[in-house]
Formats: sequence, structure tokens, C-alpha cells
Amino acid sequence: MITKPNYNEAPSYYKYFFDLVPSEDLMKALQSSMDMTKTFIQSIPAEKADYKYAEGKWTVKQVLRHIIDTERIFVYRAFRFSRFDTIPLAGFDEDAYIDAVQTIDYSLNDLLEEFVSVRQTTIQVYKTMTTAMLDFKGTANNIPITPRCIGYMAVGHNLHHCNVIRERYL
Repeated sequence: MITKPNYNEAPSYYKYFFDLVPSEDLMKALQSSMDMTKTFIQSIPAEKADYKYAEGKWTVKQVLRHIIDTERIFVYRAFRFSRFDTIPLAGFDEDAYIDAVQTIDYSLNDLLEEFVSVRQTTIQVYKTMTTAMLDFKGTANNIPITPRCIGYMAVGHNLHHCNVIRERYL
């Protein structure tokens, strides 16, 4: 079982995301949040896919794209650190990532399929980690962080954005 990290192992703003994760077992949390996200995204009416709740905000599809892109980066970081890689990793500009794909026409179903694929990869990567790998501290975006923290952050980030869609877009 991959238990939740101690809050002092991560930046203080991670606490919000960690608290969104109901399970004390990361593998269960990854699977259940994937299942919940699939069901939730499938319930969104097609006419809401390109909806923005305010000027300058992302569409529902762009929020899902952001969840996917961020998890890809998180699992890459976790993988590197789980292999005891000490090379600091750069941050990323989430808005630039969304801007870069604005001309690509993809459906909500396309994005959901991609989300599931990325999440399944995340699950596979975490299945291979030992305790030492989970607790190795690397540096990403100038922040010392462990794969254990990154895994819980990925789930919390996913749940946070699903909540935002539910509350502000629907």
C-alpha cells in the first residue's frame, strides 16, 4: 500500500490537493479517481464541451487537456525521481501548453480516452516503485518533492479540476 505522505514532505499548497484524496492507498485512489472521472466526463452534455464560464477561462475540453498534460508531467517527474535521478527538472507554463493545442480539433471523448491511457500509465509506473523509490526526494520547478507526494498531487489535482467543472461549468 502506498500511503499518503506527511504534509511536511511537500510545499504547503499541496495540502489542499492531498486532502481531496479520500483514500489512504495511492493505487486505490488512482483507480477510483480514474473511474469517477470517466463517469463524470461521459455525463457532460456535448454542448458544454466548449463552454467557458467567464472570459479568459478555459473550456471544459481545455480543463481536461490540462489535467492530462499535468499528469503526464507529474508521472515523468515521479518516474525520474523513482530512479534516484538527482538532476533538477524544470517547471512548465500550463497556459502555454493549452495555447499550443488550440488549433487541434479533438472531442471530449478523444480527451477522455487519452486521460484513461495516461492514468493507466501512471498506475503502471507506480506499481514498480519500492518504498525507497517512493520517498526519494528530487527537485522539480525548484521544489524538493518525492514520487509519493507527486502521486497524491496527481489524484488531488484531477479531483480539484473535476470539482471546478462541476461547480462552475455545469
